[in-house]
Amino acid sequence: HNPNKTTMADLADEAASLDGYFSDAPLDPEPKYPPLNESFDRCVIITNLPKVPEAKYEKLGKVVLKLVSRIGPLANYEGSDFNGFFMPFDKEAGATVGCAFIEYETAGDAKKAIEVLEEYKFDKNHALHVLPYERASHLDDVEEEEFKQPEPEPFKEPPNTMSFLEDSCQRDQFAIRHGKETAVFWNDGREAPVLDYDGAREKEAGVAWCEYYVQWSPKGSYFATLVPNRGVILWGGDNFQKLQRFAAPGVDFVVFSPQENYMMTNNNNRNDPHAIKVFSIQTGKCLRAFPLYPKDFLDEKLSEQEKSNIPPPPFQWSHDDKYLARMGKDLISIFETPTMKLLDKRSLACDGICEFQFSPKANIIAYWAPEHKNQPAHVDLVELPSRKSLRQKNLFNVTKCSLVWQESGEYLGVKVTRHTK
Repeated sequence: HNPNKTTMADLADEAASLDGYFSDAPLDPEPKYPPLNESFDRCVIITNLPKVPEAKYEKLGKVVLKLVSRIGPLANYEGSDFNGFFMPFDKEAGATVGCAFIEYETAGDAKKAIEVLEEYKFDKNHALHVLPYERASHLDDVEEEEFKQPEPEPFKEPPNTMSFLEDSCQRDQFAIRHGKETAVFWNDGREAPVLDYDGAREKEAGVAWCEYYVQWSPKGSYFATLVPNRGVILWGGDNFQKLQRFAAPGVDFVVFSPQENYMMTNNNNRNDPHAIKVFSIQTGKCLRAFPLYPKDFLDEKLSEQEKSNIPPPPFQWSHDDKYLARMGKDLISIFETPTMKLLDKRSLACDGICEFQFSPKANIIAYWAPEHKNQPAHVDLVELPSRKSLRQKNLFNVTKCSLVWQESGEYLGVKVTRHTK
């Protein structure tokens, strides 16, 4: 007899002791998976990439991967070779197809990639286009059919915004605000002014023509009226027709570019990250928005009262509307139109800068900076877009400078306030 051998009686006793531990309910083998995310909101597609042969595939992939990784970390799945980046290759054509699929860890990074990389100059021949994957996926539902050229809309003659120059009496126009009224008059300097338009159409319709402030464009083509609750309205032509509306709630004043291609609005709200907006007059589109003060412009050591006494640095346009610039702390930020992106992706370093002015006839910036350490005060001329320094003039014992360009841009006047040693 083997004492370690299990008998049928032993098994029966063990089964009896476990009686009651087992359920009569049937087993449910279906696993409990988490909800499937089908939004693809973390995915973007980059198009207009260079099409390269297989020999250059790896090199291009590394460059694109490095670029997109600057936005944020890419998705990474355990047990999978997928690293959040896929660049298709057409074996029949022997080259890439010019696009890449990117998946980020968060939807926020995907959204940021669309904002940052759209129109990014990958090289001299390729500017990238970035769109969310969900938008591209809708193309799969588009039915294939023969393309039919759409019928163009009938041409509609736009208002002649320079019609005032055709006045037979060669008169000028001026606007006047009195009470809640806004009126535009003809004036020749000899006879009494003659009313041209006072918002009669809007009054009849019970709509406010202007509630606050008016501004002519530099060449007189546009007349801007401000309705702070809604924004800015542009008028022009023979009968002051409504040309365009710009959404700018709380707008306080507007500034036109010299060639009347752009308009800038400002609501003077220090807490609004979009206090200043730049619009295209032609399309009405907001090209970019800015806070009232550049980053790090105000010293954090100052009290709120002291900060409120410092005026925000003004924007300035180049003579040809090609550049918009604003002074920051030790720099000038220069933006190119119409993209409104930072020129060469970096600001112009100007240690201690206190003021700058664009030449009225060329893309040249003049600025001055005070004495700093062993460096004397100086006035500099810088050419754009090359950033070439054209001239520097050192000044000594300087308290303050003021810069004034001669109207043809041939001379620069510098008023210097000096102090004694």
